Amino acid sequence: MTVPRTAAWPTAASPTAAPPPSLRGDQRNAWAFAPLRCPDQVVVEGSVAGAPAWSTSKVLVAAAFVKVVAGGDPRRLNAGQRRWVASALQRSDGSAVVAMAAAIPGGQAAPINAILRAIGDTSTRAPDRRAGLMRWSLREQVRFLGALAAGRVANRATSRYLLETMRPIRAHAWGLGSIGASAWKGGWLRPSTPTRQMGIVNGYAVALITAGVGPAVRQSDGDWAHVAQLNRLAGMLRQRLTAAGPAELPQTCR
Repeated sequence: MTVPRTAAWPTAASPTAAPPPSLRGDQRNAWAFAPLRCPDQVVVEGSVAGAPAWSTSKVLVAAAFVKVVAGGDPRRLNAGQRRWVASALQRSDGSAVVAMAAAIPGGQAAPINAILRAIGDTSTRAPDRRAGLMRWSLREQVRFLGALAAGRVANRATSRYLLETMRPIRAHAWGLGSIGASAWKGGWLRPSTPTRQMGIVNGYAVALITAGVGPAVRQSDGDWAHVAQLNRLAGMLRQRLTAAGPAELPQTCR
């Protein structure tokens, strides 16, 4: 498969330069990132406690659907099934993800959990229904994206298919979409709940979340997202990645 290009860690800023943005100590915003060449070395800054996965979980449902229903070969999906995957990952269509989950014999939980365990995630637990309510940490989302980029989510064909499909419609192209992400998926619900995204940006797996900061904007699915704040965090994260240096990584990853 074609793995997203892994960028070299940029040279850290000089001692006289302004310090890079950081979310350390922030309890309403957080981000996590890791270079694709060393995806287990995740940097997490900030924290938002107890946030559900919301629609970022649709990627897991789609992965389980392709693995079980198509035997891990996206070419075996019929036109209607491919529309389900595209609608779920690009338009965040709830009816499409419900259809995929219903088509998985025995339910979605077992195959999703099997996918997560196979890539080393022992903490995330998928429910039998309403995957959006599952807890999926930023750290584990970044590790999942690293595995996806390496072709280790289900198999190479499934991983490539998901990455190629995770390109949201224009109305959802805020946040990571505003800084050139090659693949990303967001999750949102109400003005009072967190808005989050995960994706691939210039050789990094990244994830962002904000807990109700700033105004919320009604999305094409009828729910509400904190668009301006995710745009702000994405811009800050771009600066953070530019300033990140090898000193943050173990010797084996430099």
